[in-house]
Amino acid sequence: MELVCCSGNRDLTECVELTDRESFVCKTICFSDNPVSFSELKRATQVHQEILSRILKRLLIHGVVKKADDGRYRKALS
Repeated sequence: MELVCCSGNRDLTECVELTDRESFVCKTICFSDNPVSFSELKRATQVHQEILSRILKRLLIHGVVKKADDGRYRKALS
């Protein structure tokens, strides 16, 4: 498990604990120079599409990543 904080000040009440797989998806998005599509994430992470959808939904709910109008994912904080 890994703790990811969404606020700039690292307030632990605004952090979310991620499983290893969630953390891997998150890092794939956050370390990318450009926003990443679902297909690119699926290919890069080798995570089944249903599981990837659940992971992305959780990351979106907790504000760890954002989804652009074109459907691509990017890190929430710059």
